[in-house]
Amino acid sequence: MTRSSTDISIIIATLNARGALARNLEAIFATPMSLTFEVWVVDDGSTDGTADMVAERFPEVRLIVNGRNLGYGHSCNRAIERAEGRLIHLLNNDVELLPGTLERLAAFLDAQPAAGCAGSLLVNEDGSIQASAKALPTMRSAFFGGRSWISRCLPNNRFTRLELQHGRAADGVPFTTGYVSGASLLVPRVVIDEIGLLDERLFYFNDADFCKRIWDTGRSVYCVPDARSIHLNHHGGSQKGLARRTWALVVFHRGAYIYSRKHSGRALWHPQQLLMLTGLALRFVAAGALQLTRELAGVDRRAYGR
Repeated sequence: MTRSSTDISIIIATLNARGALARNLEAIFATPMSLTFEVWVVDDGSTDGTADMVAERFPEVRLIVNGRNLGYGHSCNRAIERAEGRLIHLLNNDVELLPGTLERLAAFLDAQPAAGCAGSLLVNEDGSIQASAKALPTMRSAFFGGRSWISRCLPNNRFTRLELQHGRAADGVPFTTGYVSGASLLVPRVVIDEIGLLDERLFYFNDADFCKRIWDTGRSVYCVPDARSIHLNHHGGSQKGLARRTWALVVFHRGAYIYSRKHSGRALWHPQQLLMLTGLALRFVAAGALQLTRELAGVDRRAYGR
């Protein structure tokens, strides 16, 4: 396929997040950039007028409208296949790019031919850092990952620091990490041509799977601390309501199973795989019970971002 001279193709898949997406696009087009870029928005069957808003307010955006929710991976892949940039930037609908972010990510990749992708350091609106650089998922992640009560209660323990690696950004130097968040991730087109598109079976663990496949090519995955993006976590709109939160619980554990089976290299009946299945089942039951308790108490009304 013949590519144009476009430097970066920004890919945004969205579902019922009109307000967050409008802020996202405003930040992109309000900031002068030294690089040429195009923006693709794939509306995954939104019912809140997202597609009309994009068409009216941002006519320069290349808009794809799905008649129904086909899934995050499928939507991103549709745009990636049509995009013309030499670099592909996966961007969540609830992320606001800060000035210079894309230039810094692109400059880093151009200067580091061994790098397979580079991710932004994600921050909250108050400037505090989010867990946007992590170790690749293992059994340890279940106990010391970002969703673990151990990590929430004892965030500075040794094993949590091994899992959640954003603390390494303090000195401002780019560092290798297992995977960076797909909320703001820049990857060369040539890498995608080699490893393939996003795994459409995955919602959660999609970025982990993508970065694992990059590592498997012998390239490295980096977080670039001075390329910062504001992540309006829980504002994306794709999981509002009880049905969506229940869906998220199921899809998270399904994704963990798919990721493990895909990358473990072990037979299903291997003791470690059986242990993993047992652990996932127990975790699902425990998480489901906690979710039900929160719903009944009326304290779990979040709307998670993609």
